[in-house]
Amino acid sequence: MNNQLSVLVPFFSTNTSDTSEEDDIFYEDKGTLEEILLLGSKVPFAPLISKQKDHIPKICIELVHLHATRDHLVLLDPRLLNIQESEELALRESVQETISHFLGSDGEFSSNRWMFPANDFKDLNTHTPSQANGLNIDIWMPKDTTSPGLAKQWRKLQNEIQMIWHDHPINEARLHRGELSINSVWIYGQGTTADINQHSMLKSVNRIFSNHHLGNTLDHRIQSLSDFVPLIENENHDFVFAQDLSSFEWEQHWNSWTQDLMNENFVKIQLLKVSGKDIYEHNLTAQSFKTNFFTKLFQNKNNHSKIPSWQDYSKNIRWNLTGSMECN
Repeated sequence: MNNQLSVLVPFFSTNTSDTSEEDDIFYEDKGTLEEILLLGSKVPFAPLISKQKDHIPKICIELVHLHATRDHLVLLDPRLLNIQESEELALRESVQETISHFLGSDGEFSSNRWMFPANDFKDLNTHTPSQANGLNIDIWMPKDTTSPGLAKQWRKLQNEIQMIWHDHPINEARLHRGELSINSVWIYGQGTTADINQHSMLKSVNRIFSNHHLGNTLDHRIQSLSDFVPLIENENHDFVFAQDLSSFEWEQHWNSWTQDLMNENFVKIQLLKVSGKDIYEHNLTAQSFKTNFFTKLFQNKNNHSKIPSWQDYSKNIRWNLTGSMECN
């Protein structure tokens, strides 16, 4: 048995104080940590999803619901909408003239997303719906980079679509059924196939587990974290995105996985954390439980388990720099 488990540990558990720039870096990122590691820093969804595999830059335009609060708008998870193909078609036809004016007529369409050649919009600084999910959209709206006026042009397109869809019969029917309206669009994911650049630490992995249900659109190896079971075969390497689990959820997984390690279902658990743009690791093997560290950890305690809680263990971890988010 030579299985390995790599785990990106929860942010709350890393006690990271090495950088004061982490919040700024978070807002600069074009997508979530998972999306960046799976696709590269530009998070080029559009060329990945597009059926036209060429070198023309493309953009994604997601059909979304913007929830109005007292003083701002919040982007809700697009997966909540469950848009039917007939609904998308009717909504698209109602804004066909508008999107043709701004985006041209060479588009690809699905029930929840449109893709177009990016043209000038390729230079916008955008964020994925996952990155902005549940948050005030003000800081996540597209911004100009090298070409002034593009963000303003996008907002004009977005506003025109919003006005047409505000009282569209499709949305009236959805509201009558108690469903969220489809009241706006979100731009993101621009790039070419050359921009797709998966991080090197994922390239040798057999299976990837995530709570975000990213699905095989991004990578055929992705599965739901709730389905994780160690494989009883040699040379399997699993990777788990656990960075946003609650403390209770993480403690449960920690207990289960360290027990698997003691039962030799894994030869090693590689714990990973991201601090700024750096990636740190801490490796745990079955032999680790036989060291003086574990003996001392349970001295004067009534707990007879051989496995320390994560709260106890994490206080004594030595993290070693192993790579960079920019290193592929």
